[in-house]
Amino acid sequence: MENAKIDKRVIKTKRAIRKAFNDLIHTKDMSDITISELVAKANITRSTFYVYYDTVADLRDDIENEILSNIDKIMDENDWLKSMVNPYPLLSAIAEEIVKYDDTNRYILSSNNSGRLLEKLNCRVVAAFLKFVEEHDVPIDAARAKYIAAFITAGTGECFKLWFNHQSSLTLEELSLRISELLTKGLVLFKNFDDAEE
Repeated sequence: MENAKIDKRVIKTKRAIRKAFNDLIHTKDMSDITISELVAKANITRSTFYVYYDTVADLRDDIENEILSNIDKIMDENDWLKSMVNPYPLLSAIAEEIVKYDDTNRYILSSNNSGRLLEKLNCRVVAAFLKFVEEHDVPIDAARAKYIAAFITAGTGECFKLWFNHQSSLTLEELSLRISELLTKGLVLFKNFDDAEE
């Protein structure tokens, strides 16, 4: 019973810290946020903050890592062969996961000082795709597969970043669908190019 009380306090405290962070990032750049401001806004002591984080960047990393952990699960359950034919379900699932953290992510994806969420995500997608290619004897040269995956993830990430940065008339679902169409046509063109080389 004591552990349940402690767990509830931990959850409540971390939630207060994150809410304070969310409030502050909408008024100033993350590089300008101080621990003193965070603890005052979260109504906790400085020593309580240090139980969970050493810096504001650690807090940001914690949020990013939570998002990435959930995206890792999505990718683990993904059928990459099907995604090569129709990437929409995977893109849509990843986009929905990011939107769950919308208040923070609109800042995380738009700020130059916000961390490396997209970079981390790109590395994870490339690694997951290469692992799949290796384990399933997909008829793509490993070196070529790495470049294909890196190109696709970087371009897709930039499209999502643009969407998060600007008020777009596209819904996130429409954006995922449009990117999927572009990727599918691009992969077909790439396959045709490969066939022509042989």
